[in-house]
Amino acid sequence: MPELFPIMRICAAALSDIAGAALAGVLFNRIWLGGMENCNRQLRTAQRVFSAVLLLDVPLQFVLLSASMTGDSSWTDAWHALPDVATTHSGRALTLSFCFVPFLLLLSFFSTAFEKTKGIVTGMALVAGLFACRALSGHAASGGDFTLREVMQFLHLTSIAAWGGGILIAGLIVVPHLAFTLGSAGIIQFGRRLSQTVTFALAAVVFSGIYNSWKGLDGSLSPLPHSEWGRMLLMKLLFVLLAFGHGLRVRLLLGTRTPWTPNRTGTMRQWMRAEAFCMVLVFIFSAWLANLPPADM
Repeated sequence: MPELFPIMRICAAALSDIAGAALAGVLFNRIWLGGMENCNRQLRTAQRVFSAVLLLDVPLQFVLLSASMTGDSSWTDAWHALPDVATTHSGRALTLSFCFVPFLLLLSFFSTAFEKTKGIVTGMALVAGLFACRALSGHAASGGDFTLREVMQFLHLTSIAAWGGGILIAGLIVVPHLAFTLGSAGIIQFGRRLSQTVTFALAAVVFSGIYNSWKGLDGSLSPLPHSEWGRMLLMKLLFVLLAFGHGLRVRLLLGTRTPWTPNRTGTMRQWMRAEAFCMVLVFIFSAWLANLPPADM
């Protein structure tokens, strides 16, 4: 079992990243829907599911963090070390991040949470708190507390969640539902709002991603092909570019001035699902990166 601990850490981190981004995506999709409230039930269900995932996943990450600090020796050693791990910087960050999850789950049970601005703003604040705690752990925290690197990590986490989580929820839940209930008019209106937000999020992803990568490579491109961290970063960049390509195709499709047809709706759904799949892979490789020593170490 100890030899499985590193794989379990990567899987748990990836699941946490996907669930956290999906929670942000649920709220962004509600904003993009505007006055169209016919998808609130599906969005509340999604928020419950992903909040429940984090309720289980974050404690597992805490135990796996303890296992890494005891040398991946056994579950027994990891369990006994939990009190000591709770006093570490990473342990406190995980504990604090867990505190936001029950409130996100509770919010999903209020029928008015997605119908009033106050509910959406509350949800956004809780998700922002969740990502702020994540930015306080991992490689970004190696230089101390409240550093520029942690700020850039927070910007990166939130912007990629707005992009990836928003596309994930839109492609798998909202767009199929709109195609069935409102047709092309609702999809075009929703898609243009989505595209505007994703454009700003993508700019933040690129800016913060370049900074984080440069710091992780110790200010040099030479470790990029020669270190495991650098090669994993290249894999992540590949799927970021693939996701960007699919997103660009959707944006061009929305900008077409010819009459909208049912076939075009089907094409948009396929491209958004492909973009969502690429973003899932981006989250997986991001989790893998977070569990590798960067090239500057």
